[in-house]
Amino acid sequence: MFQLSNQYNELLSQYEIMAKEGYNRTDGSFVKNVYSDAEPLKFSDQLEKIIGYFNAKTALDYGSGGSDLNNTKLSNGEKFIDYIGLNKIHSFEPARSKRNKRKSDIVLCFDVLEHIFINDVPWVINDLFKYANKCVVINVACYNAAALLPNGENAHITVRPPSWWLGQIECISSLHPEIYWALFASESYNNSNFYGVHRMKDRLDSENFYQ
Repeated sequence: MFQLSNQYNELLSQYEIMAKEGYNRTDGSFVKNVYSDAEPLKFSDQLEKIIGYFNAKTALDYGSGGSDLNNTKLSNGEKFIDYIGLNKIHSFEPARSKRNKRKSDIVLCFDVLEHIFINDVPWVINDLFKYANKCVVINVACYNAAALLPNGENAHITVRPPSWWLGQIECISSLHPEIYWALFASESYNNSNFYGVHRMKDRLDSENFYQ
């Protein structure tokens, strides 16, 4: 159905170098501790509501970087996993040799898709849906990164407006009509908009054409 490009593995090699050696920033500084921030923490309140609605117990953190959401704590000391109501979060991060993708109630994909070569975006979104029992929750950055790839390019290689990402996700969701999806699109690091929770089956079951 979808095929990965040669650029997928070439880009993965760039991220493997960054994970091991660090990266340069656009301001000229250097960062050694790479992608260790747990991005979903910024969305703890929203995730708690979504996970509660679906009575989800397991999640796959797709593109987890160097973080482990099972042990990450909120500012008040409470474990993130306990606050949002999950029992187990599995991690997938190919740049760090964490390749054990497990089908889970919820698939979390935070600050990942903008790092994917544009040809491979449909493949990755489809992969997210394949591993979800109930819902896919995506956060995508719609702005340039402060980080640079080892080859000097900006680390956010696919920067598109929220409407573009909505179109991509909606199209792929038609292949998985029973699975819900939710999108947070960030137009800056601290400015995110939520585009709701949807599934294609509800549109297919509607008597109306216009959605």
